[in-house]
Amino acid sequence: MELTKKLLHLLLLLPLLLSFTWAMGQQQLSHNFSFMQEIARRAAGQQRWTTTPIFISRHVQRDQVNDLIRWLHSNLSSSSYVFDGTEGKPDPFNPLRNHIKTDTLSLLFCYSTEEQIWWHLDERLRKLRQSRLVVYLSAQRNEVALRNIFLKLWSLQFLRVLVLHRQRVYGYTPYPTVRHFERHLENEGEEEHLFPAAPRDLKQYVVSTPAENDLPRVFRLQDKRTGLQLIRGYGYRVLAEFCHRHNVLLHVSNGGQSLPIDSSVNMSRITELIGEHQLEITMHPYVGIDRKLGILSYPLHIAQNCLIMPVRNEIPRFMYLLRPFQWNCWLLLLAAVLYVSLVLYFLSPGPNENRGLRAMQCLFAGLAQLLFLSSPTRIYGPSIRYFLVALQLSVLGFVVTNWYSNQLSSFLTTTLVGEQVDTFEQLIAQQQKILVKHHEVDMVLQQVPPHLLQQVTRLVVGSEAGEQVSALLSFNLSYSYPFTVERWDFFTLQQQYAMKPIFRFSSVCLGAPVIGYPMRRDSHLESPLKHFIMRIQSIGLFQHWVVSDFNDALKAGYVHLIDNSLGFKALDLDTLRLGWFVLLCGWLLAAVAFVCERQHRNSSCTTWH
Repeated sequence: MELTKKLLHLLLLLPLLLSFTWAMGQQQLSHNFSFMQEIARRAAGQQRWTTTPIFISRHVQRDQVNDLIRWLHSNLSSSSYVFDGTEGKPDPFNPLRNHIKTDTLSLLFCYSTEEQIWWHLDERLRKLRQSRLVVYLSAQRNEVALRNIFLKLWSLQFLRVLVLHRQRVYGYTPYPTVRHFERHLENEGEEEHLFPAAPRDLKQYVVSTPAENDLPRVFRLQDKRTGLQLIRGYGYRVLAEFCHRHNVLLHVSNGGQSLPIDSSVNMSRITELIGEHQLEITMHPYVGIDRKLGILSYPLHIAQNCLIMPVRNEIPRFMYLLRPFQWNCWLLLLAAVLYVSLVLYFLSPGPNENRGLRAMQCLFAGLAQLLFLSSPTRIYGPSIRYFLVALQLSVLGFVVTNWYSNQLSSFLTTTLVGEQVDTFEQLIAQQQKILVKHHEVDMVLQQVPPHLLQQVTRLVVGSEAGEQVSALLSFNLSYSYPFTVERWDFFTLQQQYAMKPIFRFSSVCLGAPVIGYPMRRDSHLESPLKHFIMRIQSIGLFQHWVVSDFNDALKAGYVHLIDNSLGFKALDLDTLRLGWFVLLCGWLLAAVAFVCERQHRNSSCTTWH
């Protein structure tokens, strides 16, 4: 009876033992490390590398991995980093690319696309998507799993990839759609690259992005002749030219939607779509994106971001007479009159004349010389010294009077303004409100000096994007606006014919942000777009596009030329207020002198009697 029970237990355990033994054997055979070594040796013959990151799942025997590491070190002189999925989250400020070169070769041993090791591969190889990668899929998996591997690789934006499966080598291309193919290395020459460079022809690959109004970067208008919707702005032009050069179809996802003229793009929503991988790239350049959501392309601009201020503190026209020279110049001219009068007093002939009368004549002569007028007195037989001094004074008077008259003439053709707001302290003193988009408030306040942050915060007024654009296009002088210099170069063209500017680009600056295309992290478009932008910048197309886009925006009604010409205005009594003031002072002085002379004469008559 007991023997029967033992046999029964043995029969029950035998299938379990057999299945376990089969599973262990399959696990050992799921990855052929000799085949991996052969591929690595051939790759090293084409391009050497010094570091090999190795990513292994829990289905891989660690002893076999250790043998592979020793082989890499002894045969290819390559050190290794091993990641098995048990490590903590990598430091985003100290990625693996800070420790290895970009020409590295990475190895991944996996069983499926659902394993944790894929997340480590994604995080560890951040900004290393241009490096080479070999993925070894377990031999136990079928063709469906192989297809999923390539879809996973494309979702992570790995392009230079080989996939090993059941002693076969596979490559893939995502252009125009994901497609994998088997590579027969035995039929390929040794010079045939295992990891070809990224192609320049993307074979009608489709890039989809919305196009909304964001002057001057992107804006939409309607062709009056054909009725077609057109897109303008340097953001669109650069991306469209890039797509044309690389055989990419640019699809505008909201092409059939009509946009109000005062609408504005919602960049916070677009960056969220990029973070959710619903958008690959947007044609709307921006100053930043959360590093968890995406990255910025190579900079289109590195532009100062300052406040544009309403032009105020207009100078009255009667003060124009004093504006050609600064106060120190006026004081210097006054001192020059006294000095020249003193020099003429000692150099002029007639030492036996009345000294008081002679001093008065020299004072008038010095004033006449500086005003480039003829001398009030006739000089008989001047000395050589007097002649040389008079000649120099004539030249000085000619320069001073012509300089003054030219400056005054130019001032009368425009409107002069006094000191403008150019510091945070002046901004606070003027209580100038700042209209900022809601999602940019924190970005603006980060650039304010800490000791002024609380006072400036009270001046910031949050608004929707469309509200800010509407206020700006209607020239609302109640607010100042944060503006990058590339936007200002566009909008200031509205004032190119204005007698009096309405806004000015102040020195109250909020940093110099980098302006680029927001795109998904490690995008396959990052590298080719970088080189394309560099070529565009080197030939100066941005400056040409600014003027061209302004003309298009002007025709579409987005912007308007400011015509605030003063017209003809005759000089009135108020304009001559300063002259009347000088005349009044002269009358008062003459009256005082007359009273003094009468008093002196009366006292002289009394003494004679």
